[in-house]
Amino acid sequence: VKNGCILLSLLFFYDIFWVFGTEVMVEVAKNLDAPIKVVFPMDFFENGIFGSNMAMLGLGDIVLPGVFIALLLRYDVSKGEGSHFYFYIGFLSYIGGLGVTIGILTIFNAAQPALLYLVPACVGIPLLASLIKGEFNSLMAYNEKRKKYRLRLCGETTA
Repeated sequence: VKNGCILLSLLFFYDIFWVFGTEVMVEVAKNLDAPIKVVFPMDFFENGIFGSNMAMLGLGDIVLPGVFIALLLRYDVSKGEGSHFYFYIGFLSYIGGLGVTIGILTIFNAAQPALLYLVPACVGIPLLASLIKGEFNSLMAYNEKRKKYRLRLCGETTA
């Protein structure tokens, strides 16, 4: 989980620089016609799905926090308590961060780095919850030990 926090924190600054510091990210997102973004109408309530004022969410804004949330689920499962507390907290935090992102996009009507809002939500809220529960050190120390599996071929017997 510590590595996920570090990765998302670095991507937080990366996203801010490339969206606010240069026009590169916005130009690439607008002009590249590839499956790297989700486009949705910001004027949905006025014009429905035929709205003309479009906003976009990059694939990385979906996948990277999703990987971190999946890591929180792995941590929950590793504890063996049958609870998915950190997964639910992370998932709900992502939804909340996405709502804030869309709200800011609508208010300012300008390109926004989604990770500016998603990273504090997806990382900060689960870490705060772990502090409250007294599991912060356990969460930060979590890593997956590799298990060795032996592939049995058809007809092979175990000795």
